Amino acid sequence: MVFKEKNLPPQCPPTDAVQKDVEPVYRFIENDTLQEIDFLNHRERNITYRSEQKCEALAISFFTTEQAAERLRKKFKRKFKEKILLKGKITEECGIHKTENDHLNLWLFQDVNMLNVFPVE
Repeated sequence: MVFKEKNLPPQCPPTDAVQKDVEPVYRFIENDTLQEIDFLNHRERNITYRSEQKCEALAISFFTTEQAAERLRKKFKRKFKEKILLKGKITEECGIHKTENDHLNLWLFQDVNMLNVFPVE
């Protein structure tokens, strides 16, 4: 398995991360049109994160329920107010992931184009 992110810290992804299909998943996107920027991790987007969260910051964040995503929007109103919540899927070919409390972190494999995988017809 070759990951998109080349400089993963030790123990990242976690040893209990799995590789399997998950549908539906939900992701906040920038506007009505799905774009490449919508599938960049925190480091790629230059979003600050705590050093102890480096592994999570190198993953792409999804929710396994719409309610969990809306709870986050409510908690961080300013940041997520204008974002669009989109329903999609991830497949085992995307990478490996770990889910905790309806939040899924996906460590993406190299050469995966989420613009082709995520949208649900």
